[in-house]
Amino acid sequence: MSITLEKIDLVKERSGASYKEARAALEAAGGDVVNALVILEEQDINWVQEGPHKEALNKVKDAFKKSNENKIRIKTKEKTVWELPAPVGALGAVVFPKAAAFGTLLLLFTRYSIHLEKEPGEPREDEQLS
Repeated sequence: MSITLEKIDLVKERSGASYKEARAALEAAGGDVVNALVILEEQDINWVQEGPHKEALNKVKDAFKKSNENKIRIKTKEKTVWELPAPVGALGAVVFPKAAAFGTLLLLFTRYSIHLEKEPGEPREDEQLS
């Protein structure tokens, strides 16, 4: 089968691929539009499962895990009154900045103190000493 511009346009339109990708898929499919779409779909699935984003996604997951180790603690001299994960406090400050500022000032002018502390836990593999 011949590969025409109409077929390339059709594959490009349906798959969102570039002209170069659509032409390559049509060539691999022998000019068959449906098989070319299947080829592009399989490439897209492989990219999602094995693509270059995998390392970035793992870094984001690690950063999220590390951030959950940090806690915001509101204390009196004797005890901890309230504790929450640092990301929750940061999200609250972004969503409700005036309330966060007012609450922080209120706590600081009373008998309470705010502490940002790292949760004690087992050392990670990259932090262990030999």
